[in-house]
Amino acid sequence: MDIAKAERSDLPSILKLQYEAYQSEAEIYGEMIPPLKQTIGELEEEFNEGIILKSVVHEEIVGSVRAKL
Repeated sequence: MDIAKAERSDLPSILKLQYEAYQSEAEIYGEMIPPLKQTIGELEEEFNEGIILKSVVHEEIVGSVRAKL
């Protein structure tokens, strides 16, 4: 597993992973929760304002984390 700074070109894959990861949470709450409503534009804003790291296994993004001061 490698951890690296995400590139702008990674954002669609990160958003897709986020959507897949939060499906079970949405089922628990019975509604669309904020991570499932996020748009690519909103994710791009986070990319511009902070840092997004990605976890990569066999060239596939399997995780991600975001931080901002």
